[in-house]
Parts: sequence; C-alpha cells; structure tokens
Amino acid sequence: MIKYTPASELKLSQFETPFKQSLSPENRWVKMAELVPWDEMAEVFFDSLSKDQGRPTVDLRIILGAMMVKYVENLSDEDTIQYIQENIYAQYFVGLRGFKADPVFVPSLFVAIRKRLGRKGSERLNELLIRHAHELKLVKHRRNASDGIAVVAGEEGSQSKRNRGTLIVDATVAPANIEYPTDTALVHKARKISESLIDSLYESAQELWPVKPRTYRREAEKSYVGFSKKRKKAEKEIRKVLGQQIRYLRRNLTTIDKMLDKVEAAERVISWTVQQWRHYWVIQELFRQQDEMYRDKRKRTSDRIVSLDQPWVRPIKRGKGGGKDTEFGMKINASVSEGMTRMDFGSFDAFHEGLGLKEQLEGYKRVYGYYPALVLADKVYWTRENRIWLKERNIAHGGVPMGKRPNRSKYEKYKERAKNNKRSEIEGKFGTAKTKYGMERMRSRLPQTTFASINMIFLSMNLLSIAGKVPGNILFAVFATLTGAVHNIRHNFSKLFDKYSNNWHRQQDKLLNFQAWRLSF
Repeated sequence: MIKYTPASELKLSQFETPFKQSLSPENRWVKMAELVPWDEMAEVFFDSLSKDQGRPTVDLRIILGAMMVKYVENLSDEDTIQYIQENIYAQYFVGLRGFKADPVFVPSLFVAIRKRLGRKGSERLNELLIRHAHELKLVKHRRNASDGIAVVAGEEGSQSKRNRGTLIVDATVAPANIEYPTDTALVHKARKISESLIDSLYESAQELWPVKPRTYRREAEKSYVGFSKKRKKAEKEIRKVLGQQIRYLRRNLTTIDKMLDKVEAAERVISWTVQQWRHYWVIQELFRQQDEMYRDKRKRTSDRIVSLDQPWVRPIKRGKGGGKDTEFGMKINASVSEGMTRMDFGSFDAFHEGLGLKEQLEGYKRVYGYYPALVLADKVYWTRENRIWLKERNIAHGGVPMGKRPNRSKYEKYKERAKNNKRSEIEGKFGTAKTKYGMERMRSRLPQTTFASINMIFLSMNLLSIAGKVPGNILFAVFATLTGAVHNIRHNFSKLFDKYSNNWHRQQDKLLNFQAWRLSF
C-alpha cells in the first residue's frame, strides 16, 4: 500500500508548531543548560573587555552557548549559526528568552572569540565546568583503603589532605588540516609564491624595470606537473625534480632581493601586504632547509616546515610504526579522571611527555583541591625523578618497580594487570575526540585558536558526560539550582569583600602617607 501526500497540500501556513507547549525537561540541551556555571564562565571575558568603552558586545551567555553548541555538534562556524536558528532547544541553551528566527550573530565572530580565549581562557572554562560538576557530586573520587595521606612541605600548619581518585595521563597528536607534505610539493608551492611576489613588485613600479624579470615559470610548472601525474615515482626521479624546483626557487629569491634593493634605492614604498611579507620570510626558511637537506642527501632538519600557511606545524613521530608513523599537528598531554578530560599541556614541537607529569598532578590538585591516590600512565612517564616526586606525596602509580622484580602470585599479577588496563579509558577519549568531535583534522589555523578549539572539544565531551549522569527527577534539578545559587552568592560576597578590603587598605596607605608628610615639616 502506497501512502503519499501531494506537494500542493503541504503549505507553510498550515504547518503545526509545538510552540504553545512547554519545552521538555528531558531534552539534553535543557539538562546541559542547568549544569553550566554561566556566571563564572562569563567572568573569563571580563578581564579583557571594557565595561564602559567601545561598542556593546553580543550577550556573553549567547556567545558561550554558541561555542558549546558548535563543538558538541562538531559544526563549522556557519553551520552552527544555522543550527541555532533552526533548533528551539539550542536557542534555550544559548540563553534566548524566546524563539528567534534571525541569526544570533555573524559567524565570523567565532574567530574573534577563539582568539580572545586562547589557551588560558579556554583552559579556565573547562576547569570551571569540572569544578562545578564536582560540587554537584557528579564527579566523585573514592577514598579507598590504599589512598595515601599527602603532606605538602612548606605549608603553614602542615595540614594533611587525603589523596583521592585515579588520574590517567597520556599524550596524543591533534593533526592540523593540511595536505600531506612532500618536499617536492612544498618547494613547488614556494616557487609559485615567489613568482607572485615578483609580479607584485613589478606591477607596483614598472618604470624601474625596462623588462620584467624572467622566472622560467612555464618550464618549471611543466616539469612538476609531468612528475606529479606519475603514479609511481622512483627515488632518482624524485631527487631530480626536487633539485630543479630548488634551483628555480633560488633564482626567484635572488631576483626578489635585487628588486627590493632597487625599490628601496628609489625611495619607493614596497606594496606588499602583511601576508605577502609573511610568505616571503617563510619561503626563505623553507628554501634554506630544503637546499641543505638536498645537498647533504638527508631527510631530517631541525624545526622543519611542513606547511607554508601554518609554518609553526611540525612533524611529530608517534613511535608506533606502521603506515602512519608521523603526524603533523599539536602534541598534547591530557588527563582523565572520572570521565572528565583536561588538556594539561600542548606544543607544536615534539616533547618528552613524562616531563610534564608534575604539572598534570598540580593541575589536578588545583581543580579538585587534593592529589590523586593513583596515577596510571605509560612506562615513559616513570622516570626516576617522577617516582621520587610521587613517593614524597604518597601517590601510588602503575609503573613496574625499579630493581629486581619481586616474586608475585598469579592473583597479584592479575590484579596489577587489571589496574593498568584502566589506562584504556583515555585512549577511548582520544578516539571519541578525533572521530566524533573533529580533533582528527583541526580546522583552526592559528596557534591560539587551535589551543582554544582543543580545550572546547574536551569541555563539550565533559558536558555531555556529566549530563548523562544527571538523575531524571525534579529533586536533582532543585538541588542543582540551589547549589548554583549558593555558589554564586558566596562568589559575589567574596568579590565584594575583596573590593572593600582593597579600599580600606588604600585609605590606610593614604593616611600613613599624609602623616609622614606632616611629620616632615
């Protein structure tokens, strides 16, 4: 039996809307809206904005909500605005008082937001969410019998705090959205940029050159195109074409230097844009690296450039072999505890992840107020220095003991293996972040926006994680509302106390200065 409704019967005016009904409290956006500490997160922007100068900003609640919607749904900037425009629950989440058919703001504002947040701002947002979830008892650290007592030396009173919870740490790479770099393709692209720079200089001051400088661009392009179309390329042929492209690039760079000298001698303005100047300095460094490797017949160099548009990206060796032994992007140190993920450190240069373990544990204490009872990580983290540092704070770890291995029963070996198998949780978090939330190919182009994007991805994962832990009853909603209200009152009272305390100290300083001035007479 076929069922079909003619298109003539489907009119916009006849469409029934559910707007007369209230929103469902079981919707995920409604649940997440109650779990986010909006007021504290908005204060992250207060330090970098003026209260009484400049144009009024878009409501910060809308900005924060739109950022979370973007990374929860893994959408582009344009698609995020359209998603909010079409979804009434998303509009409630971002803080609108009613359904709005117009866009909340222009998509280009996302770029400015990520730049303003950077590494520190986005990291603080994630920490605020985790701390708020901890206050709501959605993140609970167990106090096992094996938990130690950590005494921090140097603190007044030597107060001891019980270590709680398990911290899992590991490192991964967030690959940048660049094409796979090959030496020949990079030099070819640099050569084309050098030709455009020559054209720009010539067109800006044609009277200085009777004839346009020769670049041999047709021969160079024909040589590379014929090479790139071949499916299989021999090593000898690759080296031949690479050498040709390097020599073409050397000739163009020499021509550019002579042209710049002539323009400066004629006291003319160089009509390059900021991007053209940046390209000029990048292709010079790329030429130096490629020419040096070509002459020495080697394939390694320090601070190797693998992208002309993102020259700060470096090749990161995974050390696991296989067909994907090298990745190109930011290497990050991350940690997981009770499903909450944090990025503790990130760099585009390769680094030894074990050297950042202390900072990761200090970050754990900064968020929760105590050290973990157990740390699980790969063997690369268990250096002698890290073992001593953990022992001083009575923090257990899953590393193999140094020295002669003691004789252990099968049950002890099984228990140790089961404990270390929990490290797979962080691998699952990495896989989810890469496959579902877009961390496999980071679309952010600047270093500070890449930091912000990674932190916001982890924040979105944490938000969905704690939303899944929320009980489906009204009592918890009341408890969450009361807890948030009490926390806001305490936070505002603390700010008010600090304000009056600073004013009092300022008045005392003025009084002392006046008395000293009077006594001087």
